[in-house]
Amino acid sequence: MTNVPHTIGSILKISEDWLAVRGVDQPKVDAGTLLAHALHMKRLDLYLQTDRPLVEHELAAFRPLLQRRGKREPVSRILGRKGFWNHDFIVTPEVLSPRADSELLVELSLGLDLNDQANVLDLCTGSGCLAISLAAERPDWKMTGSDLSTAALEVAKNNAQQCIPEQSIQWIQSDGFNHLHRQFDLIVTNPPYVGMSERDRLDPEVADHDPHLALFSGHDGLDLVKRIIAEASQYLTVNGWLLIEHGHTQAETLRKLLTAHGFDAIQTHRDLGQRERVSLGRWPGID
Repeated sequence: MTNVPHTIGSILKISEDWLAVRGVDQPKVDAGTLLAHALHMKRLDLYLQTDRPLVEHELAAFRPLLQRRGKREPVSRILGRKGFWNHDFIVTPEVLSPRADSELLVELSLGLDLNDQANVLDLCTGSGCLAISLAAERPDWKMTGSDLSTAALEVAKNNAQQCIPEQSIQWIQSDGFNHLHRQFDLIVTNPPYVGMSERDRLDPEVADHDPHLALFSGHDGLDLVKRIIAEASQYLTVNGWLLIEHGHTQAETLRKLLTAHGFDAIQTHRDLGQRERVSLGRWPGID
């Protein structure tokens, strides 16, 4: 950027072009989001004030944000927050940044015919976005969130305090089901499902900034998924449901695993990009 006076509109165009050259997916959206943050404005308001001149201290607040995005750091990590369902969630290096595709887990969970006071587990909770979103929609559900990472659980607790301070979620540090000693009517999980074999093909936003503990699970990405499906029946009530987010090429394998371990009513649902993203099955209570 030069020292020549700029307007909001000119900076948006320069920034969009600069990000596009660096391979950023949505350069216009990201430039607007970061500029709005630097100016303490709503993004929509930028486009209502495109002729407004920018002074040097405003540009100085914006430049480092833009530079970080140009290095392919995700916007959510630059801002430390990400919108999901109906709340903004704190995002730190210890947790995955919530993704819009994962809202399918919330939508499908809310569509199940569960008891008004159902016991629900969010396994591998990370930021807590699933547990908190479900608790906000179904305040009478008895919600538990678990994660292997104690640092992630601290983020989840902070998010719960911010988003639903009047409600209570039980947070448990656990490697899979190891420290869970009850049964649930619904287990929902977005576990690590990326294979180490895929690492070199990932976008820098993912490979360089998402916590690998929450991202990778063995060579093909299925190590933890297989374990969850094999053990889930011990932690489900009769006719309880298991919902799992997975990679878009893993759906057939998930359906076969669910069938092999005795689940019925097995389905797979597609995400916003029409990719097979969430599979679910019901435990009939037969060993």
